[in-house]
Amino acid sequence: MSTGAPSDAGGQQVNDPAESFDRSARAYEKLVALNRAGSERLVAALPDEPYARVLDVGCGTGFATMRVVERGGVREVVGVDPSPPMLEVFAEHLAAHPGIAADLRATTAEHTGVPDGWADLVVCAMALHWMPDRPAAIREMARALRPGGVLAILAPGEHHDRPTVDIIEATGDPLLMRLAESIVSNEIPVAWITDVLRDSGLEPVDVWAETRERVVSPDAVADRMDAVATHLWADLPEHEQREVPARVRAMFRAAAEPDGQYRYRFVKTFAVARKPA
Repeated sequence: MSTGAPSDAGGQQVNDPAESFDRSARAYEKLVALNRAGSERLVAALPDEPYARVLDVGCGTGFATMRVVERGGVREVVGVDPSPPMLEVFAEHLAAHPGIAADLRATTAEHTGVPDGWADLVVCAMALHWMPDRPAAIREMARALRPGGVLAILAPGEHHDRPTVDIIEATGDPLLMRLAESIVSNEIPVAWITDVLRDSGLEPVDVWAETRERVVSPDAVADRMDAVATHLWADLPEHEQREVPARVRAMFRAAAEPDGQYRYRFVKTFAVARKPA
C-alpha cells in the first residue's frame, strides 16, 4: 500500500463512503466524539472576526459549523454532504437557531452550488479524506470564499492510526486489509495540504499536526469503525457484510492490553488559510 501523500485523485475506496454515513447518521456524533473535539480545536484557531455566511463542505451532522454558531454572528449556512440522513441531523441542530437561514444540499464537495465569493468561512471537518479528488474539492472551497474569507480544514494526518494498520496487516486477512489500505490512503500530510492551499490561491495562516495517544475500550474503536468504514465491504454478499465487522471487533478485542484497554496513536492535520483580499 502507498504511504506517501495523496495523489491528485485522492485515496481510492472500494465503495462509496456515503453508505457508511447513511447507516450511522443517528449515532455518528457519539461514536466520533474525538472528531467533534478536534473540530472544536479547529474552530478555536479561527481568526477572531465575524463569519456571517458559512459553507460546510462534507458537513455530516454539522458539528463544526455548530461550534461556529456558538461563537455568534452566523446568519446563513450552506451545508453540502452526499448523505441525506446526515443532513437531516444537521437540520435538527440548526432548528434550534431559527434566526439562521439554512440550505442543506445532498451533493458533492466539487459542486457546492454557492456563488463565487459567497462565504466568509468555509469549514471541512474530517471529510476531505473521503473526497475522490481532494485538490478539486479545495479549489471549490477557495472559489466559494470572498476576498479575505477563511478556510478551515480538519483531516487525518500523516501516519495516523498506524498501530491499527500494523495490527490489521498481522492478521493477513485480505478483507480486513481493505480497512488498513483505507486508513493509509486517508492521510493528509501537512506539507501536501499547505502546497494545495497555495496552489488554490489561498494563504496558509496556521497549518499543523497534532498527535495524541489514546486509551479506549476495544469495542469503542470497533464502534467507530462501524460508523465510518462499513462501506469498505458493501460489495460483498449480505452475510459477509455482517461477518467482516464482527471480525474487526474480534481483532480489536484480541489486541487489547492486559488491562482490557486498546492503546493507539492518532494524528490529525489542521489547516487555516485565508483568501487574499
